[in-house]
Order: sequence, then C-alpha cells, then structure tokens
Amino acid sequence: MALLQVKDIKKTFGDNEVLKGVSIEVNKGDVVSVLGPSGSGKTTLLRCINFLEKADGGRFVFDGREYDLSDISKRDIAAIRKKTGFVFQNYNLFANKTVIQNVTLGLTSARKIHSKEADAIAIDVLTKVGMESFKDYYPSQLSGGQQQRVAIARALATKPEILYFDEPTSALDPQLTAEVLEVMRNLASEGMTMIVVTHEMGFARDVSSHVIFMADGNIVEEGPAKEFFTAPKQARTKEFLRLTEN
Repeated sequence: MALLQVKDIKKTFGDNEVLKGVSIEVNKGDVVSVLGPSGSGKTTLLRCINFLEKADGGRFVFDGREYDLSDISKRDIAAIRKKTGFVFQNYNLFANKTVIQNVTLGLTSARKIHSKEADAIAIDVLTKVGMESFKDYYPSQLSGGQQQRVAIARALATKPEILYFDEPTSALDPQLTAEVLEVMRNLASEGMTMIVVTHEMGFARDVSSHVIFMADGNIVEEGPAKEFFTAPKQARTKEFLRLTEN
C-alpha cells in the first residue's frame, strides 16, 4: 500500500488555475523528483500536500487514512505534519537562535520533549548532516549550504515518515549545492521517503526512483528515473530535457 496518495488535486489563484487535477502516489522508500519549468505548479503541489496552501479540491491518503483536501480539520493537519518534514528553499531558520536551538525548538515546544532529550536528538541529526561542530553558531555565521543542512537536520529531528524538499539548492552556488545534495543522497541510500521539487537534473537522474514532469498545472509524464531520462515519451518532456542539457 502506498504511503501517500494525492488524487485529483486542484488549486486556483484568482483566474490562474495552477493545479488542474494532479494525482501522485508515493511508496515507502521512494525518492520522487518533481521537475518542470517555472509556473508549472510543482511548488504549489508540494505546498498543498503539506497544507501551507489550501487546495480547492482533491483527496489525500496518508498512512491508510483518506482526507478531503478542501475540507480538512486543523487537528488532522497537525497529526499529518507530525509525520512529515519540510525543507524550504530559503532555509527558514530563526536568526536569533543557535543551530542547536533551531533544531530543538520544534521538539521542546510542539512535542513537549524534555530539553536534555531534545539536545541529544539534535546532536544526532546534526552529526548526520555534518554540522555538529557548528551547534553553537548563529545562522548569520554560516554559509547558505550550511544553513540548508541545518534545516534538513531540523526536519529529520522529528523522525518523519516522509520529507518534502522545495528547490533546496536553488539559492546556492555549485560547491554549496554539492554539499546539500550529498546529504540528500545519503538520506536516500538510508531509505528515507522524499518528494523533491528540484532543477538538479543529476540528482533526479541518479538518486530518484521516480520522476514527475509537470507543465501548465498538469503532469505531462512520469515514470522510473532511468526510463524517464533515457526514453521520454512526450514531446514536451523531450524538449524540456533538451533545454536542461544545455
């Protein structure tokens, strides 16, 4: 049984129909890369399934329970979010808190975990992303890549069943991008379930189990990563891949 299913999700901003009935399925251990040009709806899809945006319609199945995306309770959203993690494009760290405080805040405040246990969890996940020696630094003292690794550690601290990434390397230069992608590759190798909105074709090709290509609010093509990159079926997909190779 799939860990997560989204059925016929729709979202409109004013007169702009951003998602036109998108359906996806993610199994435990999958790494799903979502590709597409700007304005294709890929980030809106991710934000809707993490309830940062309210979808206008669609069904959401997670851990065997089904929900109406247009009419889901705050209690259900909170319960789902306890099992998921979200890594933002711009890190979203608290500037006035140290690295370890950024990681422990959600544990101590939202989950009421004792500070000593939260600190131990934080050290564990910071070690996993190579940032334990920076635990007492503030975000302003870190590079963008280091901040993003802290953001990943913060998401991992809650032991999520699935991690969402929204263009996690788009603000980084190539060297810092490599640092973050290496962390994500390691998570994938450990079996972490991930949905990654990305423009990093190498990651999508080499690490993903499944690729979704979106354009104009629809899924144009999807399939196993190897098949997607070596034998795309749709003309729109072929053109997108040709342009991204240059």
